[in-house]
Amino acid sequence: MEIFDFFVNLYYEIRTFAPITQIVIISILFSLSLIITLFIYLSFMRYYYKKISDHRKKLKPQIEKLFKDILFGEKNYTESEIEKEYVKIVGKLNSENITLAIDVLLQIKFKSKKKSAGYSKIVNALQFDHYLEKKLNFSKDSTKVKVLQKLQLLDLKELDAKVIPLAYSKNKELRREARFSHLHLSTNDPYRFLDEIKGDLSYWDEINLMRLLKIHKENNQLSNLGKWINYSDNISLIIFLIKAAGSFKQEDTKEILFDKLKHHNHKVRKEAYKSLGKIHATEYEEYLMNHFFTEHEECQMAIIESIGEMNTGNAVDFLRRAFEDAKNVQLKKEVALVTYNYKAKYNLFEDLKSGQSGFDRTIFNHIETQLIKFK
Repeated sequence: MEIFDFFVNLYYEIRTFAPITQIVIISILFSLSLIITLFIYLSFMRYYYKKISDHRKKLKPQIEKLFKDILFGEKNYTESEIEKEYVKIVGKLNSENITLAIDVLLQIKFKSKKKSAGYSKIVNALQFDHYLEKKLNFSKDSTKVKVLQKLQLLDLKELDAKVIPLAYSKNKELRREARFSHLHLSTNDPYRFLDEIKGDLSYWDEINLMRLLKIHKENNQLSNLGKWINYSDNISLIIFLIKAAGSFKQEDTKEILFDKLKHHNHKVRKEAYKSLGKIHATEYEEYLMNHFFTEHEECQMAIIESIGEMNTGNAVDFLRRAFEDAKNVQLKKEVALVTYNYKAKYNLFEDLKSGQSGFDRTIFNHIETQLIKFK
């Protein structure tokens, strides 16, 4: 009662003040009440998330032990047994506990290189697909991006149909992630969106694409990338696909790669030179040597690298001249490094080294002793 009287008296006392003073006092009281409310809310949220975190930490070892037993143990679990055992640990199969199961399973998958049919059993038993499908349908865009990444990691190909509409989203990040997911999940036409990639690929775009192409390669599902190298008008994508064709040694693309040596963009030419070396397209070695001295510096470096990859033994005179005519130190380093392991009738590296002095001699000494690496 005394507190109530206090506030009543305060109210009437404030009313006796000037209007501007009343406004200031009301603003201060409002701010204080807002700060107190916010503090209480944040304290509650902190307590709530700490409780969840502690709960997850307590359950994780038990879940990990169960999953490892399912994946790598001798007992052959049925899907109903998996669900029953998991519910024994977590209490009930709700969204929070499904999220925990996904996180633990992915953690095991990253740490272990062993393959197991148990992965799909766990996914089916705990209904990961239904949970992630709901997330795709009703979540905000940033959450959908994370869900798409989990679809790729869990290899949930049955949700590819849900991914396709997101590939046309107005949100650029979501649209790209959906297209990467389709590339990974689709069994019909996984490369359909390569034609529609616009703008420069980011560093992470390239990492994601290369990872997905590597999976296709391991599963013997990698298509010939020459089609997109040949017809795409996106320079960034062309450069990436040329790199990929070389990395996966797609010999069927060598004619298309050779055509790209005439491209107006020197970065496209540079990657084409490198990839021809990686796939050992030795029939084009003479062309590389003939165009070396008129090419852009970056392309010259790529040509030397390719000559080293091919290592036919036919470029001895060319490498000698390339070193002697090199206008910058980096190019000299690259030539010297290639000659160190180059196949020739005599030791080209020692022969070149013997004629050098000063800093050029130091280049050869460092390569020979492997104190400094020039790659």
